Amino acid sequence: MLAHAVPRQSWCLPLVGLVAVLLCLPFRRSIFSMGDEGVLLHGAQRMLQGDRLYADFFEFLPPGGFVLTEIWLRIAGLSVLSVRTLAIVTVAGIACFTFLACRLASRNAPLSAALAILWVIMSQGVWTQLSHHWLTTMFSMMGMWAALANVEQAGSRWRWPLIAGVASGTASMVTPTCGALAMLAALTAFVSTRRHRAALIVFVAAGVLVPAGLLLYLIWRQALVAGFNDVIVFTASQYAPMQGVPYGHWASAQNAPFIYVFPLAAIVTFAVAVRGRHDRMLLPCAAFALSGLIACFPRPDVFHIAFEVPLACPLLACCAVRLTEAWRPAYRAAAVAVLAALLLPSIFAFCLYTQQVSRAEVMPTPRGGMAFFQLDGAPEVLARIAALPPGDGWFFYPFMPMMPFLSGQDHVSRYDILTPGYSLPAQYRDACESVTRRAVWVVVDRRWMDADFLNQVFPALRDSRPPEVTAFEAVLDHGFDLVARDGTFELRHRRNDLSDTVCTTVMR
Repeated sequence: MLAHAVPRQSWCLPLVGLVAVLLCLPFRRSIFSMGDEGVLLHGAQRMLQGDRLYADFFEFLPPGGFVLTEIWLRIAGLSVLSVRTLAIVTVAGIACFTFLACRLASRNAPLSAALAILWVIMSQGVWTQLSHHWLTTMFSMMGMWAALANVEQAGSRWRWPLIAGVASGTASMVTPTCGALAMLAALTAFVSTRRHRAALIVFVAAGVLVPAGLLLYLIWRQALVAGFNDVIVFTASQYAPMQGVPYGHWASAQNAPFIYVFPLAAIVTFAVAVRGRHDRMLLPCAAFALSGLIACFPRPDVFHIAFEVPLACPLLACCAVRLTEAWRPAYRAAAVAVLAALLLPSIFAFCLYTQQVSRAEVMPTPRGGMAFFQLDGAPEVLARIAALPPGDGWFFYPFMPMMPFLSGQDHVSRYDILTPGYSLPAQYRDACESVTRRAVWVVVDRRWMDADFLNQVFPALRDSRPPEVTAFEAVLDHGFDLVARDGTFELRHRRNDLSDTVCTTVMR
């Protein structure tokens, strides 16, 4: 199958995959955040314990990422090593499919390999973790590769639309907006083949296989209505409105070039169109790049742009070859030299980052050794948790879904994230009742309770201290005595006089 997609210079594919793995390996034990990665891991951990997704605990993401993570953990085990292995394989998969798609669009293997490897260099480090974004990008790029292969080999009626449909459908069940946009972009590769309408039918039918299977899974688990409320209703009303940030926010020397990828793609596409050359690859490549740009919103910071940049790489490769094919070799060499000079700061920053991480002290956790960054006090509080007798109820507040996984403790609430402007008053009240009835210990991260910090992370947040937050935190402060403070983390123990009816009085 790959031989048809890359008829020449096929040695580049395993090289790209190997380089991507080697570039990610230094970050296999580093952790910079208790957020996105923890959402999938905590959800999958609860599913392994028998809890039903959506029915027994709240999540706003579709079931695809949780089911994939649960299957992987069931096979590979609950450990940091197994989790980061899946993360690195996913990133390497993105790089490989990016190379394949760029190779089809440009017929230039070295350029395609360079784009894929540069993306890895600029994107990895903080975000070398298991994330629904990476899973979505990998399946989207798989769908793009198959869609472009269908354009290249229109006579292969069944194979490419089947792969593209299943991959795009899977992406939509991991991150719905990004996956759905990728599926719409892939349609352009099949609608244009008028003589092969069967390919379009196969693509559409294949695209609903995974969503239909997961829908049946939710029905079987009696979680369909709860899933609809969590994934569709809640996300549309609560999640999206508070996510707005300026385009390219938080860019660094390592990833700053990502800001210019989509504008540059638009410029070179216009230049190719002005030349009036018909290219059957241009439309699907442009459609995928546009889908990637739209998918960056409503939170188009540099990290969300990085998730979508692979979808624009084939368009850049296609246009770059078309625009420079008539240039003299000396001019092309000069252009490559200029681009290399512009990208040197990113490569240098990545090397420094790698060196810093490689020298960091690895601290033990129940799930394996980790090197903690920007998480002052996390290793110490995990050591305290590990020293306590097992079996007590735990509550981790407000934004650390990774902590139940790393500590191996059960989180007593349905909600592993409670954030002002995002979480509903009813969710705070439900969490309060769970805590007062079942929690013996509480771990608090004061950083995520600080109004200034929240306003930096969520500039669109209107009120960081609504009444339900103030009331809930008052219950935690008065109902649980401070045992230890490590960095921004606090360990608290339940007071004997804490009543499980206090939430009814305080949080009306």
